[in-house]
Amino acid sequence: MMIRNIEYIESVIANFTIRQIEWLSDFHFYITQDKFFENISILDITFLIKESSKTYELVIRFSNVESLKFQSGGALTLISGFNIRDLKDHGYHPMNYLIEDYENGIINFYCNDIEFVSLKESENITI
Repeated sequence: MMIRNIEYIESVIANFTIRQIEWLSDFHFYITQDKFFENISILDITFLIKESSKTYELVIRFSNVESLKFQSGGALTLISGFNIRDLKDHGYHPMNYLIEDYENGIINFYCNDIEFVSLKESENITI
């Protein structure tokens, strides 16, 4: 899997796949500096995942984001076809991953790195 530290997700949600991601509840885009003092763009997205009767909030960090397109669908945004395409084997592309909603085009961007940040049972939102 392309997500660094994914084993932490799988310890709570057995057999986790990105296909389980259907809802987006938080979107935080910002600029920071890396260890070489270069400016990089960061996108932290909180996704909602239904597992059994529980709703979980999954935060994933995308680093060095480019060509970001996002269309909000209201308080919660439904993503019908969330996908992460690995572009590393396509040596001609400067980014490592394409993040997309291949069904409705709700979200689409490129990034160099994907990292698990947190997973917790939601206290405020139920899907």
